Amino acid sequence: MIIERYLFKELAGTLFGVTAVLYLIFVSSWFARLLSQVVSGSLNADIIFLILGLKSIDSLMILLPLSFYLAVLLAFGRLYKDSEMTAMLACGVSLARVTKLVFWVGVGFALLIASVSLYIAPWSKGERANLQERMNATTGLEAVTAGQFRELGDSDVVFYAERLSEDGKSMENIFIQGVRRGNLNLVVAKRGQRISEAGGQYLVLEDGHRYEGIPGQADFRIIQFARHKVLLQQPEPVLQVDQTSSIPTSRLWRSHKPHELAELQWRLAMPISAVLLAMLAVYLSRTSPRQGRYAKFFLGILVYVFYTNLLGVSKTWVERGTLQPSVGLWWVHLLLLVVILLMMIHNAGGLRLLLCRGHARREVVA
Repeated sequence: MIIERYLFKELAGTLFGVTAVLYLIFVSSWFARLLSQVVSGSLNADIIFLILGLKSIDSLMILLPLSFYLAVLLAFGRLYKDSEMTAMLACGVSLARVTKLVFWVGVGFALLIASVSLYIAPWSKGERANLQERMNATTGLEAVTAGQFRELGDSDVVFYAERLSEDGKSMENIFIQGVRRGNLNLVVAKRGQRISEAGGQYLVLEDGHRYEGIPGQADFRIIQFARHKVLLQQPEPVLQVDQTSSIPTSRLWRSHKPHELAELQWRLAMPISAVLLAMLAVYLSRTSPRQGRYAKFFLGILVYVFYTNLLGVSKTWVERGTLQPSVGLWWVHLLLLVVILLMMIHNAGGLRLLLCRGHARREVVA
């Protein structure tokens, strides 16, 4: 039990550090991306942290299996580098005993991953899908502040309103400038109001002038209007959410549609992969003290990329009907399991060979 507690402590500390680093990298990259959308006017600053929180919850179903895999690689890589694993094996602690410990720790961690992938992540994606629908029904005018010039979304239209009502729908002393077909379009109006009509968003301007053309050219036009209605361009969606990924797992269990069965198997693949990859990492991390802690790290990353790509390709095949759902993603897990068993057999054979050689030498000396 002392050995198990020591290995568990080493593994848990490394797992916490790896998960924290990966999570911070992901959150910081998404935060920078969302900030750029706020600056461009395509995203309201009031909901940036809500989106970031939902996206970070969603990402845990991918980050947690990877974190556990890397934690086993790094933890046992250090033990081999410092000759601690060599000393344990010499004292009779078999690698099968170590693998058993990692397996049961992986099963416990897989239960946490399963709760995320089967229930929490779909809920998070559903909330982001609802948020996307609400955002798609808005225009760039929601981000306009009274007394400030503002570009609307990713367009080259500049908007200004001297005063705004509390709900932001009514405004006074409006200035709009844009370029259309190479000509300058400038509109000034005393009053304006946003309205919803026929499934679209419109800005109704009153008592103003419209200037069209290139200043100095003969075809420059000035139009005076009492009422002018402008269709507001809807912004591009900033939250790309697959509708299938937000379906509750309870519904997927009852489904017979290929794309929904593929989604269900993808969610189940996350906890399964955590256990299988952790067991594989026990054998991949085996190095000599001269090789260093990170000798097998690059190989481990290649194995992870190859394995996850196979899962992604199989999921696509099931969605398109190329692969039967009964085969689905299971063959990828079976392939990895065969590799693990072969490595275990190879390692057991190597240990028996060393023991036989040691026994033969003792007989010769005797």
